[in-house]
Amino acid sequence: MRKSFSIFIILILLSMTAGISFARNGSAIPDQPLLDADQAFVLLKEGNQRFVKGSSVYPNQTSHQRKVLALKGEQPFATIVTGADSRVDPVLIFDRGLGDIYTVRIAGNVAGTDTLASVEYSMLAIETPLLVVMGHTRSSIIKAAVEKMTVKGYLVQLMGKMEPAIKMTKLMYPSLKGNELVDKVAETNVRQVLRDILGHCPGVLDKVRSGKVQVMGAVYNTDTGAINWLGP
Repeated sequence: MRKSFSIFIILILLSMTAGISFARNGSAIPDQPLLDADQAFVLLKEGNQRFVKGSSVYPNQTSHQRKVLALKGEQPFATIVTGADSRVDPVLIFDRGLGDIYTVRIAGNVAGTDTLASVEYSMLAIETPLLVVMGHTRSSIIKAAVEKMTVKGYLVQLMGKMEPAIKMTKLMYPSLKGNELVDKVAETNVRQVLRDILGHCPGVLDKVRSGKVQVMGAVYNTDTGAINWLGP
């Protein structure tokens, strides 16, 4: 009797364990297909077009998506390095949802060590296929740096990281002033950050050279909501 009871308990425990394994293995929740860089780029372009038109569909923002991500972990299809400006939210700008975009945000959109480490993690560990560095127009912190506003604390170091882009822009476009100069510096800074990432992150550079990863520069227009794609 006791032996039969013990076998009965073991069978129950095995069935419970099998159920848990079933869910974790993804049989109950099917894996999402892996996207390549071209497919990821199309999703970003289409999402931004919807955002500009005011016809966002807000995909992957359901409670079901939240539970799936909690169970299976993240698998974003793009990494976006951009500024911390409150007007610039990549998930909204590209009309995406939870788990779609790995976002690295920092004031001035500069490539400090924390930014580089975050990019390495997203591109090498999580293996996102597309890296976008995105500046934006009418950046208040770039304007402050261009006008050499007096700052204190950690802002001194951050402002210093924008100085190469400011000098290069003034050299190449000496006639630019005001907002036009600020916006062009934002564009130059995007190209500088792309160079910094590829120059300081050999693992990411190797993936780009092998064709496993693509990189793209972009500038978000805070007036229209549209993205100006700058290319690799």
